[in-house]
Amino acid sequence: MDYSTVPGGPMIIISAEFDLADPNGIAKAMDVAGPLQQATRNDEPGCLSYVFAPDPCIAGRIQVYEVWEDEASLSAHFDHENYTNMAAGVRTVGLKAATNAKYRVTASEPVYDDSHTPRADFVSEDLQAPDEMIVIGGTIDVGDPSTIDDALERSIPFQMASREEEAGCRAYVFYKDPCVEGRIQVYELWDNYAALAPHFEHVNYRNMGGLLRGLDIKSDNRKYRCDLSEPVYDDTPRARADFFTG
Repeated sequence: MDYSTVPGGPMIIISAEFDLADPNGIAKAMDVAGPLQQATRNDEPGCLSYVFAPDPCIAGRIQVYEVWEDEASLSAHFDHENYTNMAAGVRTVGLKAATNAKYRVTASEPVYDDSHTPRADFVSEDLQAPDEMIVIGGTIDVGDPSTIDDALERSIPFQMASREEEAGCRAYVFYKDPCVEGRIQVYELWDNYAALAPHFEHVNYRNMGGLLRGLDIKSDNRKYRCDLSEPVYDDTPRARADFFTG
């Protein structure tokens, strides 16, 4: 894709995992991260998603998922006090390990077509790019928020099975939004079309879908095709919104 022809350039997705030195520090971490997440969502133009939340499957792990409208909005975020305060706050809880990556988006559309069939291909695009990575992100709003904790607990075997058993699945996370009552956030990362397409026929997908259909839900989800991935930070280390390795 010629990004010089795209107003504002491509969307950018950031994902990260933070493993706390003390898994019991999750509550403290959320006390720090919650208000800053809400401020970023509310106050920063171009922020389409910004979630720091506990992974329901792995004790002491925080999953991060962000979507930015373009490089300019992400660059402004890295100069914003919300980013500075979040970085400082995360350090106060003590990290054992951390990973991060950013992804350049070449196409975006709903996961489901008009017949409500999940699609791994990009039906709105004339040209396909079957070797590009695919991110799925979205929200599930539950009519009765009191059912979320139990539902996520019951989803753990399905989430872990997708992560461990399905080739090409790099991330598969359904987790509670710390800022919006009754909301589940979804983040998935797949190697390519050949990895995602079998998932929609897999027992793990059917099991997760069956669990969710047992709840009163409204969902909003999209898939993003990404042609480039690299670390968020360069060697200095400085957070970069541009894709400096390619």
